[in-house]
Amino acid sequence: MKNIIQNLIKKSLEKTYAADKTIINSIEISICKNKKFGDFSSNIAMKLSSKYGENPRIFAEKIVSKIEKNSNILKIEIANPGFINFYISKDTQYAVIEKILKEKNLFGKNNSGESSKILIEFISANPTGPLHVGHGRGAAFGDVISNLLNENGYDVVKEYYVNDAGKQVDILTISVLQRYHELVDKNFEFSYDELYQGDYIWDIAAEIHRNYKLEFYINNLKNNYDEFIDKYIDNVKNILSLKKFNHIKTISVDLILKDIKKTLNNTGINFDSWFFESSLLKNDNLSNIINYLKENNFTYKKDKALWFRSEDLGDEKDRVLIKENNDHTYLATDIAYHHNKIHRNFEKIINIWGADHHGYIPRIQNAFDIFARGKSKLIILLVQFANLFRGDEKISMSTRSGEFITLDHLLKEVGKDATRFFYLTRKSDQHMDFDIELAKSNNNNNPVFYIQYAHARICGIFKLLEEKRIKFNHNKEFLRLLIEAEELSIIKKLSLYPDIITISAKKYEPHLLANYMRELSQEIHAYYNKFQIIIDEDNLRNSRLSLMQASKYVLQNSSRIVGINMPEKM
Repeated sequence: MKNIIQNLIKKSLEKTYAADKTIINSIEISICKNKKFGDFSSNIAMKLSSKYGENPRIFAEKIVSKIEKNSNILKIEIANPGFINFYISKDTQYAVIEKILKEKNLFGKNNSGESSKILIEFISANPTGPLHVGHGRGAAFGDVISNLLNENGYDVVKEYYVNDAGKQVDILTISVLQRYHELVDKNFEFSYDELYQGDYIWDIAAEIHRNYKLEFYINNLKNNYDEFIDKYIDNVKNILSLKKFNHIKTISVDLILKDIKKTLNNTGINFDSWFFESSLLKNDNLSNIINYLKENNFTYKKDKALWFRSEDLGDEKDRVLIKENNDHTYLATDIAYHHNKIHRNFEKIINIWGADHHGYIPRIQNAFDIFARGKSKLIILLVQFANLFRGDEKISMSTRSGEFITLDHLLKEVGKDATRFFYLTRKSDQHMDFDIELAKSNNNNNPVFYIQYAHARICGIFKLLEEKRIKFNHNKEFLRLLIEAEELSIIKKLSLYPDIITISAKKYEPHLLANYMRELSQEIHAYYNKFQIIIDEDNLRNSRLSLMQASKYVLQNSSRIVGINMPEKM
């Protein structure tokens, strides 16, 4: 209906003012919350009146005077200071029920994306430990954004970037190696300052000890300790050999990735692609990118390091690409990784990062623009970490010290549905508190329970219908019998669903869909509590059942996108 009204206003503006494309694109249609102002409203007259030197109300009158008659619109009124309000015919309102019952699980899908290729990279946590609850919000956000884009007709590839070639993975390797030595000789006790200390480090060390016995044992490991972690790592590499050090690293990363994939599967997330940072160091991929930047004067040498001229491109200062010891920085491989993304011909590339990476955006965006040359667009979305509470107690987390709650633990305690949905209840760049106790509760204060219960209630209605051996016969001719305020309110809410799908994807705001599901459920519960659905009068009963069936499809469609189950019984 919004599209119909937009086209009517568009034609009117073209007749009266020969409006250009920019003006046409500025036409916004909103749902009227107050029924006395109609069903839909547009503020286009107030937005454009000054451009044409007109009074907003007079400008609105001129637009309305040229709007073609349309059977969907009952009447059009103008309200001060220049709102154009549209009243929709009853038959048009009821048409959404017919459309839902016809399209079923396809209702809300559209092809606005026209199969454009999008790469969306999210989570990409360092493979130095299990996914914890801090990663959960970005995981749910990224997965639902992907689902929304798919629903809008985009060709989406979900990718996990594995940082398996940087300093943090070397620190992981040293952490495992020290635990391994403690297993070999109980008299050894090492310092774990700056190292990873979680129980999972013991598990990896035990696996290596079980399969490789003393192969990685260093007699004088303690004597090679250095308070500078980089120096300590270099010492171990020289004594053990780089080959053996990398073997421990590979085993450790593989075991952690296996655990990460298991957690993601439990969360309902499947990636299409796993891209390894180490692959960029092979076949001269990284060196070719560095050479290109050198040849095009984007770099310079200083203090035996190679610097990226990022300040000239808008960053707050220049950044190191290759360190004095010839090791690459994360920025260097990140630039090479984004060059690879561009080379794969994605029209749009979306990165979902933690909010703590905000300062990293300019340097990546600048490097991206060097290689993209307008052929591809980079969008970086930030996600605030969620604060975890158990009642009034806030739970602190530190990956390095091992003091954290894993995402797996949260999934086991509150379930996949509550975990995913709770992470989506606020806008992604806003702080949020995740209350474990609320997520576990089975009452109406828990939004997941509330939504699932609405679906279960509808299923219960049709189950009772079956038990009573009453047939459900949909007939659109009798939908006009739905005249109660609660019925009309549900119909209006159902009609909003396609717009919610479009807007949530366009703005990258899945919380809009989560909120919609809660609001629709509220409407269903209120209706269920006030009115009897299975009544003696056939036509009204079937009309009410049609309304419930349509509501059921919308709940199922939205839950598929959000990634939660819709039980038939609770």
